[in-house]
Amino acid sequence: MAQDKPTRLIDIAERAGVSRVVVGQVLNRSGGANVRISEETRKRVLKIARQMNYRPNRAAQQLRGKRTHLLGLILDTVNLPVFSARLAKIEGEAHQRGYRLVVGQSHHDPESVQEYLHDFVDRGVEGVLCLFDLMRGYREELKPVFKGCPHVVFHAAAVGAGHGCVRVDTAQGMGMIIDHLVERGRKRIGLELWSPSDELMQVRSRAFEESLKRHGMRPLKKRTWTSPSEAQKPDQAMLDDCIDKLVVKGEADAIVCSNDVWAVRLIQRLRRRGLSVPGDVAVTGYDNLEMAEIVEPSLTTIDQCHDDYAKAALDLLEESMAGKMTPNRRIKTISPRLVVREST
Repeated sequence: MAQDKPTRLIDIAERAGVSRVVVGQVLNRSGGANVRISEETRKRVLKIARQMNYRPNRAAQQLRGKRTHLLGLILDTVNLPVFSARLAKIEGEAHQRGYRLVVGQSHHDPESVQEYLHDFVDRGVEGVLCLFDLMRGYREELKPVFKGCPHVVFHAAAVGAGHGCVRVDTAQGMGMIIDHLVERGRKRIGLELWSPSDELMQVRSRAFEESLKRHGMRPLKKRTWTSPSEAQKPDQAMLDDCIDKLVVKGEADAIVCSNDVWAVRLIQRLRRRGLSVPGDVAVTGYDNLEMAEIVEPSLTTIDQCHDDYAKAALDLLEESMAGKMTPNRRIKTISPRLVVREST
């Protein structure tokens, strides 16, 4: 039968036949270091606590100055495949360090972010990780939301001057792709961008142009296709329009895609239109999602090294919580990795 009220320390004490002080020492390490407890008593208290579904009151612990070892994490559903993969690594890293995560999905909505922050405070979280892209034009909207939140680590760019951020070196990743395609003999390289306004895509575009120039190639507008909307999952009309501009008219012999989802669907559409990958057109992705390895041909892509990202994010957050984060250590940059497969 479900309990109407949460289990209290005194409830466990009465059933175990010991004092509340003993129960507090066993479960919460409270009650004083001078309380001596036998191993038999400790095991009995723990067993009864499990049977009674005891959960510590994190907010009360915080009021008493005790650590809760809870971290809040806000996840954006706009770029869900990548951020979900990153979340899994962060959760594993946090667990190894003795933390538990409280996770919320923002749906790219500042009000939702604010609601989660309030919930995190109520739960007594010690720090917050934000896995959403602030390069989408609503950084200013979020500034007042995070005002007064001292221990926050963002993805790519921080909201306030006192916050930390972890980012993956986009320019380095694009350079790796272009170097690889040039080494494979590609001379007419095209670029697909899924959003005309997203700052991350603009960074990719600049890095693409600079990488081409480094190899003595001239970037051409006819070999850059930009989606008319923020569509990370293209429909057939978008794919055909991209192929028509870059391959049919632009004569591209390689296409650099903005993410793995676009790349996989583009490969499928190219093959249905009678084009060989990589024979006629080489295709690269970005993110190294699971689909990149199982698609045929398997996809050459950029791995954003989520393990390294997770460690860097937790390092920054712990430095902030310990009061050791300095201005020159608030940003950590992760080097990506090129994964070469059959599509190039």
